[in-house]
Formats: sequence, structure tokens, C-alpha cells
Amino acid sequence: MRLTLQNHIVCADYGQVHLDARVVGQIMNYTAETWQPDRPKKERECNIEQGKIAEEITERFIRQYYSQELSLKTYDEIRNDDFKKHAPFDFLLWKTGTVNIAFIEEAIRQDIARTPNKFVKLSNVTRRLCRTLGVKIVEVKSTNIRNDLKVESDFTGDYDNVKSVQKLLETIRRKDDVFCYPKLKRRESDPGYCLDDYCREVQERFSEFDGCKGENLRRRVIAWECENQCCDIFVRVYLDRPAKKGFVIGWMQKEELLDDTVQFKRMRQKNKSELALYFAKNLGETKGIDCLAQAFGKPKQRVYANPYTPTNFYHKTDDCKFIRRVLKEELLIFDSEEAAIQNGRFINRCRECFSKDG
Repeated sequence: MRLTLQNHIVCADYGQVHLDARVVGQIMNYTAETWQPDRPKKERECNIEQGKIAEEITERFIRQYYSQELSLKTYDEIRNDDFKKHAPFDFLLWKTGTVNIAFIEEAIRQDIARTPNKFVKLSNVTRRLCRTLGVKIVEVKSTNIRNDLKVESDFTGDYDNVKSVQKLLETIRRKDDVFCYPKLKRRESDPGYCLDDYCREVQERFSEFDGCKGENLRRRVIAWECENQCCDIFVRVYLDRPAKKGFVIGWMQKEELLDDTVQFKRMRQKNKSELALYFAKNLGETKGIDCLAQAFGKPKQRVYANPYTPTNFYHKTDDCKFIRRVLKEELLIFDSEEAAIQNGRFINRCRECFSKDG
């Protein structure tokens, strides 16, 4: 497998990946569908393989790029169920040298053993242990690159054409989402079902929401969703299986995903998964996987500047309207505001993009 990093996106040529046919078979035979019933066996097999390829691409990049900084252990290395139950996450991730995760591994195995059905749920004790020790629970969500995305970006299938691939990836980031499933239910047949309906169902089930209504109820329910999500980090990977190409588009922490601006949506694939419900944000709001270490501490504010401008402004985001037309590879990137100011030329904040978040 060959991995390259372009504009914070990992590009993988995965001609050789480790796919254990027995493991794929075990997962296919023993785990149940969660929101899309009656899928053909071959489709289920392809989807399981897709997920495993996406996990391996992400795992390899993290192990190589963060070899000294971050440590990783896969759920498959911890589990003791012979792949007969649903995996609640994909990786554990922590800062190298900060913790011995043996206690967490044992807690996870106990959670698996105590699970009476096929759906493993990490206990509050296990998740609290992870938080206390600074260990992040990671889920990799994979998607096959749909034909409509290729059509919209005028992509002809030539992955040697850098500009063409870049346009495809920009289309994916603009059109698609990073997402997680609601805790209470994953599917709904009523086409008019919305976030307010979901919030009312949560309220009916749990007395802690008694007396809440309107915006207050929505905020309380979203905060409850965040608290009860198993995973801390969601990674989005897109694959073109026939071409054996993969792209790690970005990642987002659950606190960033599940906030007041989160959207409540349905899957887009007609006659396949439109009953599925999920919380989502646009992929354009995710960070590159090369910034993953930021999950373990507040980073300095990276800022951007136009090398051709006569002005002295630096920008909080490379998508600011004043520098959006500058090629990404030509932008000046500073690790902090202080570094930009020390450059001597860029001494003022852009009022447009810095004012958005205060």
C-alpha cells in the first residue's frame, strides 16, 4: 500500500491489503443489519470488505505518520468473541508513553462477555476509564465513491490527473457528510420525521427531559446524544474499489459534530437506505488526519496568508472569501498567529473570518 498526503487528505493506492476471508465471513454470518435489512449476501460481503480496507488505510497512516507521537490499538486486537458480535468502535488512540491500556482492554473484554446479544455496548465504566486516562475511541466510517460525485466533478477515472482528483475530492467535501447515528433509533419510515419528532421520543422515554420544550429540548437532547455516543472521533474514508484507491477525507470529534449546528438527516441512496437517520455535518468542516494530534490538546491557531496580496492580513481559514481563489499549495501557512506576525508582513487579523467565532 502506498500512502501520500495532499492538502491534508491521505491518498492510498491499496493494491495489497490484509483481508482475512474467514474474518469477513464471520462478520457476515454472525452480525445483524442495523438499519438496512435484507441486503444480498454479496453486497454485505462487499460492504464488510470496504469497511476493513478503510480501517487498514487509516491505521497504516496513523502508525506511520504519528510513529513517535500517537499509539493505536484496533478493536480486532482486543476482542475475544471470534468476530461474532458487532464492533462498537474501530481503534483506541492515545498519546505515546502516557498510559498503559491493559485495564481498558480487560474492561472491553468484560463488556463483550456481558453482552447478551450481538450488539456490544461499552459500559459507562469503560468509557469513563478511557476519558480518565486520555484514550480516544475512534470509528472509521467508509463510503464508496458514488457515480453522481464523479459526474458532478467531471471525473473520468484518471487518478494520475492531479487536478482532476483534487476536483473530485473537493466535490466530495462539499456534498457529503461526517456523521453518527442517533442513540434511540436508526431508521424511520415516516418521510416527514424530523429532529423535533426525535426529541419528543427521547423526552417520552427519559424523565430527565420533563418540562423541556422547543430550542431548550433540542439542545438538551443533542447534549445527551454527545454524552452517550460511544466514540470520541469519527474518521471519513472514501474508496474506489475497482481502481483500488482510497482517501481519508477528514475527522471530527463528537463534541464538534454534536453541537447546536448539527443537522438531522436521512441517507441519500434511494431504494437502499433512505430510512436511515443520522446526525451530520458537512465534510468541509472536518480536519485533515495529519492534524489528528489536536484531539489530545488545544493546538495553536494555524493561519493562512496570500503571498501575492499587497495587504497585511492573515486568515483563520483557507476557505475565507478573500483567499479562496488562491491555490492551496501556494498559500502561506503559519503554525500560529504569532508566527505570522513575526514574518513582518502579515500583522493584522482578517476581520471577516476571525469575527465568525468571536
